[in-house]
Amino acid sequence: MHTLTTLAALPTAEYGTSGLVGWLQNNAIPLVILLLAITVLWAARGGNVGKGITIVAGLFLGLAVLGIATGTNASDIGAWLAGLIRGS
Repeated sequence: MHTLTTLAALPTAEYGTSGLVGWLQNNAIPLVILLLAITVLWAARGGNVGKGITIVAGLFLGLAVLGIATGTNASDIGAWLAGLIRGS
């Protein structure tokens, strides 16, 4: 049986979306890569690999623009994109 002093000592539950937001921030890149892989495999299954590659390229471009818009490391993202094209 709980008394008033033991009920006051129990930790209070805090509700919110911070756990979900933290999980998404920690797992965003693997989720995007998984989505890319599923998209390419789905397009290859239908015999249309070109469409899958186009979707992947568009997704990379969209992620780069999103990274530039939301972050403060635009020069790092530019160097990464240039490295994709140059191959180094």
